[in-house]
Amino acid sequence: MSMSDPEIDVPPELLKMREEIDALDQALIDVLAKRYDVVRRVGEFKTENDMEAVQPVRAQAVKDRAVDLGEAKGLDREFTRKLYDLVIDHAHDMEHEILGVSED
Repeated sequence: MSMSDPEIDVPPELLKMREEIDALDQALIDVLAKRYDVVRRVGEFKTENDMEAVQPVRAQAVKDRAVDLGEAKGLDREFTRKLYDLVIDHAHDMEHEILGVSED
C-alpha cells in the first residue's frame, strides 16, 4: 500500500474550507499564547504582592462569562464549560508554578 497525498481528489470547495479551518486554528493558538502570557504576568504580580494563586470566585466568573459568550455565538454550553475548565486549570497550574506553591 503506497502513501497517497490526502489532498488528491478532494473537491476545491472542501480544500478552501480546510484552509479556513487551518487559519482559524492558527488564530486560536495565537490567542491562547497571548492569554497565557497575561497569565504569567498575573502570576508574577501575585508573587510580588503576596497574593493567593487561585481565586475561586474570579475563576467561576470567567467560566460563566465564557459559557454565556459561547452560547450567544451558538456554541454548546457544556463544550464551552469543559474548554474553560481546561483553560482555567492550566492557568492555575502556571500560577502555582510561578508562585512556587504546591497545588494540594
